[in-house]
Amino acid sequence: MRLTHSLDTRQQQSQRIDPRQILASEILAWTSAELEAAVERELSDNPALEINESAIVWEQNSLSGGDVVAAHRPEASPLLDSATHHDPIMERSPSIHQPLPAETWDEDPMERIAQSRSLRDYLRDQVGQIGDETLCDVTRYLIDWVDERGYLTVSLADVAEKYCISPSRVEEAVKALHGMEPCGVGARDVRECLRLQVDYLTEIGEAHPLAKRVVYSCWDDLVAHRDERIATRLRADIGEVRAALSYLRHALTPYPGATFRPSTAGKNGATEGNASVRPDIVYHRTEGGFTVEITRDFEDALTIAPMWSKLAERGDTHTDESLRRYIREHVDRAQTFMNGLSRRGRTLRLIAHTLAHVQQGFLETANRAFLRPLTRQMLAGDLELDESVISRAVADKWAQLPGGEMIPLDAFFGNAHAVREALVALIAKENPHEPLSDDEIAEHLTVQGFPLARRTVAKYRSLEKILPARLRKREEDGCGASAVCLAA
Repeated sequence: MRLTHSLDTRQQQSQRIDPRQILASEILAWTSAELEAAVERELSDNPALEINESAIVWEQNSLSGGDVVAAHRPEASPLLDSATHHDPIMERSPSIHQPLPAETWDEDPMERIAQSRSLRDYLRDQVGQIGDETLCDVTRYLIDWVDERGYLTVSLADVAEKYCISPSRVEEAVKALHGMEPCGVGARDVRECLRLQVDYLTEIGEAHPLAKRVVYSCWDDLVAHRDERIATRLRADIGEVRAALSYLRHALTPYPGATFRPSTAGKNGATEGNASVRPDIVYHRTEGGFTVEITRDFEDALTIAPMWSKLAERGDTHTDESLRRYIREHVDRAQTFMNGLSRRGRTLRLIAHTLAHVQQGFLETANRAFLRPLTRQMLAGDLELDESVISRAVADKWAQLPGGEMIPLDAFFGNAHAVREALVALIAKENPHEPLSDDEIAEHLTVQGFPLARRTVAKYRSLEKILPARLRKREEDGCGASAVCLAA
């Protein structure tokens, strides 16, 4: 048997993903809580990384580098961030009894562990102080309709009908709820919430002399931040007015229930969770339009320690090779981490900016009927990004609307409600002798801003139980009347 040796050379291409790209993608997908944990971990593990003391983490970022999305502000639409606009400290204030000084970023009270009991449990414990048995029952029912922010979400007329009592008796129960802790709980809107708080502070003698007058008499000017107009209306010194506004920002909170553990599922649909939902994006309304705040923006909060940077750049030949490699690895690791944070911030701002333009009607009204059809693929095309980037960026992240409502970013996408309403309205107005085909409906909806394929129109038409065009066609009867035929 004869053995032979041969050498075979082949070329083979393989694709390897850069580890830095993998890390950047992971950072983009992190929630705010995961991001904070990762930053703390990286600061602990990497001596080349340190906090940039001169950076401000809670940075107010306006759209397009300072531009705002033009919008007309309805005078009768109070904002949930009314007394807190452009003031993140106020928005993080958990309790009327705990005014918060504007201190360092790592002292954010929202990072504290939530109380072990839910808001509703806490309120139920106070019902026994009321006395009247019927009033106690009604109040307990109202508590079931208090959401995680502390707001009452049930119609008082429905409550009166359920218990067969007069509306005035229901108002008594609401008043009893308003008298409970935390102050401001049970309000129907932010205006009532802040009034309850300022009334209490005035009653115990801790309120600023102008605070109550500002909240009660100058609400529209307050939410629009027209300090001079408030001073003119109250005939007060502008300095005193600004002192009162500063007091309101630090002493009041639009979220009286924020520090409690989320309640178990109740009649208002709230669900149990392990932590309070915290927004990644906050939309603010101004007279000129909308601005965007990216919370927990660590992009400029970290830096490479100057000593480590100098050692890495110097490349001292007298330094041991293993030490040089150690320094270089940690500096590169810090730089890669910071680059990932920067990419995350830029991507979220870009997405928030575009959503504000596309879904402006929804931001104005908080009514989901005004949501325009939008998919991740459409957004990716507009921003010239991969669809997977959009998916990672919006997954498990939340936005706070100008009215204070917290919604997942996913809610901005795939809305079919407005499309179906437009489709029904379009068919209701069609000529019954020549009903619109699905292709024609798609064309009309596209003109209205709802670009749909024919098969999508057919799907929505089927969901609305509307027959196809050939079955909707009706001939005139003897009186010249006709009707659109809809399936039962």
